[in-house]
Amino acid sequence: MSQENPNSRPQGQGRPQGRPAGTGSPRISRVDASVAGPVKFFFASALLWLLVSSVLAVITAVKLHLPGFLNGCEFFTFGRLDAIQRNVFFYGWASNALIGLNLWLLASLGRFEFRNAWIATLGGLIWNLALTVGLAFVLLDSQNPFELLELPRGVAPAFFVAFLLAALWPAVAFARRPTSHVFVSQWYILGASFVLPVVYLLAQLMVLWCPTNGVLQALVHGWFLQNFLYLWLGASALAAVYYFLPKELGTTLTGYYLSTVGFWTLFLFVGWIGPATLLGSPLPLWIQSTGIVAAVLLLIPLTITSINFFGTLSRDSGWSRAWNNTTLRFVAFGLVAYTLATLLQVVFAARSLNALVRFTAFTAGQQQLLTYAFVSMVIFGAAYFILPRLTGAFWPSAKLVHLHFWSCALAVVGSVAGSLVFGWTQGAALAAAKPFADTAHPQAALLGSACAVLFLIGHLAFAVNAFGMLTSCSSSTDEGRQA
Repeated sequence: MSQENPNSRPQGQGRPQGRPAGTGSPRISRVDASVAGPVKFFFASALLWLLVSSVLAVITAVKLHLPGFLNGCEFFTFGRLDAIQRNVFFYGWASNALIGLNLWLLASLGRFEFRNAWIATLGGLIWNLALTVGLAFVLLDSQNPFELLELPRGVAPAFFVAFLLAALWPAVAFARRPTSHVFVSQWYILGASFVLPVVYLLAQLMVLWCPTNGVLQALVHGWFLQNFLYLWLGASALAAVYYFLPKELGTTLTGYYLSTVGFWTLFLFVGWIGPATLLGSPLPLWIQSTGIVAAVLLLIPLTITSINFFGTLSRDSGWSRAWNNTTLRFVAFGLVAYTLATLLQVVFAARSLNALVRFTAFTAGQQQLLTYAFVSMVIFGAAYFILPRLTGAFWPSAKLVHLHFWSCALAVVGSVAGSLVFGWTQGAALAAAKPFADTAHPQAALLGSACAVLFLIGHLAFAVNAFGMLTSCSSSTDEGRQA
């Protein structure tokens, strides 16, 4: 397996830039031009969904300490808005962005010029239309009682077809790559692209279409959640990190030869950690113990990625250079979050600790650490690298770049820290048999509202900058190499 970036170059001297390095207009390579249409469509769709999710997050956060807020309409009840916000974030924002990001990465790594890229765009249209219809049904109070499976089951076939259309070209790009080299980013993308349709369809069949009996339904749902979070969202984000870190630092990754082991161990163990989220349930103890062991074994891929990433950042003033590079500032933030999220997953798989935080906000903080602090921040960093190369334009405002980073960074740190601290103290109080009313923390709801507003500000700054770039165009191209 070869290193990721044969054409890597040092970048990022000085303060973080809202504009690409160099002078003159960015030029669009033939490979980038061939994939620009669908990738820009997926990123634009993701941005719109992100804004919708941000507004809904503010409303639901306010409702936690002002229950009467927007209480005059049945469509604005907390249960409906919370489910819609969650699905908009995961299927609208994160999935759209990652499909586009994976498409661009495989095209760039394979140096493959796409033909009939409209097929991927068609897949994106079907995906977003299906999501819109599903959310409308949830708004009309027709939802399922399973996290990330709330959408009506009729949406699943449309999602499956849409993903096949959108993910077809990445598979073609990999199969028709001009060299025999396989980069670890390609492994992670292909693995993630295989996992999503398989686990989603199996979960739909065993939870909604042909429901299994007893505790097996909860087990399947837990299995689906962990695969979705770690092997679709997480693996796609790791693929981006493996590409951008050496690319922007202009160096090789430390211990790159270990990355294959990290890939296989991650995909092997994550599939078994679902029972670790159901400790104390009626599941047989041996199944719960299997989940605990698998969670502890996540230390193996975590150690390998830490060697690859933090070892690289620790060389040649890597941390300083990353901080002064727009893309790597977001990516490095995400790397720290990924490490913390996985460590928390390992530590709180222990029965005694899990029992303490099981039904508190602590678990929400863990999930946000993975899905936003890691996945979303890596997507943001990738967007700052990719969009100028697809549009041939500069980022309109460097100030908005700074506003975006600091608003989102402060918001996610405050939100995650609040959830973890308040969740831990609430769990300790419940363990001491205190009345539930005495364990509530009004400050937690206020902090959540403040953080939701900060998220909205940061996302608006990013959207204004990104849409300003997406609406510009450039006809300049570089000579590219066709597969």
